Amino acid sequence: MKTMTIIMLLFSTMTFTVYGQKDEISDKAVYQVLDQILSPFEDMTEYALAKNERGVLASLSSVEKAENNLIFEKNISAENIKQFKAQLKTLKALIKQKKYPQIALASTELFGFNINHFIHAKRVEIQIHIEHLDYMGFKVLALVNQNSINWQDIDKTISDAQKQWLALSPKVKDRNLKDSFNSLFEGLHLSAKQKHAKMASILASLDMSLVDVLENSF
Repeated sequence: MKTMTIIMLLFSTMTFTVYGQKDEISDKAVYQVLDQILSPFEDMTEYALAKNERGVLASLSSVEKAENNLIFEKNISAENIKQFKAQLKTLKALIKQKKYPQIALASTELFGFNINHFIHAKRVEIQIHIEHLDYMGFKVLALVNQNSINWQDIDKTISDAQKQWLALSPKVKDRNLKDSFNSLFEGLHLSAKQKHAKMASILASLDMSLVDVLENSF
């Protein structure tokens, strides 16, 4: 009887510790961590599109700092961390080769990977929807800057982001902002259908500007 009581007390303590660890991170900290794992890839994509070597290397330094502090391991599920590391290895090889269009695309894909596999995603659901919209803008820009433009991938990227927008839209109070995003998606789909790289690029940049407005509305 005493043995059973001791086992139950130990189990209770372990459970409390596990749940305590889960709840240790505050909501504010979750947002900070999300920014910490996404910002370096966001910056790198912008620098790569501008063929700014210094900026790309500075962004890589931020990624490596987060890597050394196990930020990615702590915030990506264990079953997905190997894939993340493989993609990161590819990105680093491209940086050494100074292949800027490919760097932009690889960095964008890592940005998207972190959004999709962030372990605290449910706690910041609105922000995750917003980050997906940002991801669309970066990926479309990266794709139209490739030597061979994959329009099928561009259209899929737009459609995937539109699903995120449809989930988020009911929570957006600004009618003008809603109309702007709805028109944006209409224009992006048309640019993909017509294979109009310049228009797709302009609208992708507009998307990222609208995302900033959207983010400030919550």
